[in-house]
Amino acid sequence: AIPTASRGFHATAASNAKVAVLGATGGIGQPLSLLCKLSPEVDELACYDVVGTPGVAADLSHIPTNATTSGALPSQGTWPPRSNEGLGEALTGADVVVIPAGVPRKPGMTRDDLFNTNASIVKTLVEGCAEFCPEAVLAVISNPVNSTV
Repeated sequence: AIPTASRGFHATAASNAKVAVLGATGGIGQPLSLLCKLSPEVDELACYDVVGTPGVAADLSHIPTNATTSGALPSQGTWPPRSNEGLGEALTGADVVVIPAGVPRKPGMTRDDLFNTNASIVKTLVEGCAEFCPEAVLAVISNPVNSTV
């Protein structure tokens, strides 16, 4: 017998997915979070970044969908207001984690420079995934993608 997957994302599956976007305030993270909020497959959207996440989450929360939205920072300040739990709060119970976090390549920056910066960011976030949502599916889209994955 062929084993079946425990989770499915298709039209007939029950909608109960929590998606965490780590890097939710950046140029990729914001529109990605918007698309997740609009998806009928997502019941809970957790946004996390180092700055501005409560504002992005507050804006997304005004979109009339069934998905709840939360935003967390690594330090004090969340939307809706609550105690600081940061990365763990965003990741706990996540089924899917998408990581667009990182810095863009600047003029004069080599591929190695970009890798050194973004790899350390991705490493920290993936370690958080291992601790708080070890069964989640991870999608790493931080540049250089072929090296950070």
